[in-house]
Amino acid sequence: MISREKVNEELQNIFSRRNEWRLSMRPKNLETLSRLAIDEKIAFEILVDNLTWKNYISGPKPDNHMPPSTGDIWIFGININSEECYLKFQDKPNGIVIWISYHIALYPLHYPLLIQEERNEDNG
Repeated sequence: MISREKVNEELQNIFSRRNEWRLSMRPKNLETLSRLAIDEKIAFEILVDNLTWKNYISGPKPDNHMPPSTGDIWIFGININSEECYLKFQDKPNGIVIWISYHIALYPLHYPLLIQEERNEDNG
């Protein structure tokens, strides 16, 4: 399993390139921003201010679309305005970060590093 240090490293890396973030204009993403009563700028500020290793779900993984696009895929979840949101981004080699998914989660999300931390505390 990936370490929290590796996840934090990736988050710091993308946070340092905040000006290179792009949100996919998928209807699901736009509907979520409307439902949460936030715009893209606020949506990204929420991530910079709140996203940590505890929000990690999976990644890095290669793109599985055909044809595949270069850049690792990462998946996170975060609670915004009492709504659990599913986040998926692709960290492109050219420095751009594409937020493919930023929408209300369709299914319950599982946070493996957070669960591991809680287990360690229970055994400690």
